[in-house]
Amino acid sequence: MRQPEPARPRRFAAAAPLLALGAALALLSGLAGGLVRLGWPLLPDRALAPVALHGALMVCGFFGFVIALERAAALHQRWVWAAPLLAAAGTLAALALQPGAAAIAWLAAGAVLTLAYAGVLRRTPVLHVAVEGAGALCWAGGTLLWMLDRPFSVVVAWWGSFLVLTIAGERRELARFVPLSAFARRSYLAVLALQAAALGVLAVPWHDHPFAASAWWASMALLALWLLRFDLACRPGLERSGWALHTARCLRLGYAWLALAGVWGVAHALRGMPLDAPGPLHMLLLGFVFAMVFGHAPIVLPALLRRAISAPSRWSFAPVLAMSAGVALRGLGDALASTPLRAGAGLLQALAVLAFAAVMLTRLRRPVPPLSAR
Repeated sequence: MRQPEPARPRRFAAAAPLLALGAALALLSGLAGGLVRLGWPLLPDRALAPVALHGALMVCGFFGFVIALERAAALHQRWVWAAPLLAAAGTLAALALQPGAAAIAWLAAGAVLTLAYAGVLRRTPVLHVAVEGAGALCWAGGTLLWMLDRPFSVVVAWWGSFLVLTIAGERRELARFVPLSAFARRSYLAVLALQAAALGVLAVPWHDHPFAASAWWASMALLALWLLRFDLACRPGLERSGWALHTARCLRLGYAWLALAGVWGVAHALRGMPLDAPGPLHMLLLGFVFAMVFGHAPIVLPALLRRAISAPSRWSFAPVLAMSAGVALRGLGDALASTPLRAGAGLLQALAVLAFAAVMLTRLRRPVPPLSAR
């Protein structure tokens, strides 16, 4: 009987390092566009795409690509690799100032990722897969709303839920063998239901959604408190060292920023300010999401690049602290409407991202050649 051949999916997996260049391109373009928006003259006037599509490049081009790439590498199914390939194609279209084509590619990438999670959920009906699948659906839904020219604050909410739900689901996936109490499970579902209800109301083409925006931000704060209480990495009494300690510190910092962003966002919404007000939004995306990236990179990168990672140095956590300092400075600048503070914070945050990338590259070891090649 003919055995199934795993070589083809492995060929895609072997191309993961090359595909990761697409994520680097989206990240650098998004960072450059953000700095230009803050007043740093880094790009010529004709290079408009990173400025005009800064948010889309970061969420869909970088985060969407990385999440899709990680899932495709983990699932070992050839068709799932369409998700990161489409995400990369969307980035190229965006940089070519073709937002319509970029949106179509990113919508298709989100749809493929959603179908991938649906397939896993059909085989293994567990909560964390459903939450991650809901996150992928939010990516596709937010991109569709963007194509329909809905207010960008609504698009931002759906895209923000894509990132937050993916992270919340992955945290449960990593601790899936640690059972939750009945209260923990019910409260987790209640917070997710609140967020889903808020997204549903925001998607309706009305003119004002002050209560929905408040509920969306409140769900973020409540989810942060839940994660601080029930995430295994935040539990006291566990001995940690090396990268495990690094990850635990990043998670605690990120959850704290998510809680602060949620409280600030609720206060803004109750005062009639838009959901995508820069203060709480950047606290969520740069404080929370990047803390999760910094925390999970030592786990994800070795698996994607097929290379071991050395123990962290004494400076490995410095970029994380620099990013948090930048988030605090950016929050102060937004609260005081200070352009110099915002510009300085943006530069510090961009340097923190680049410094962390350098740390990871220096800690990755060279792949060990097979015995036949020695």
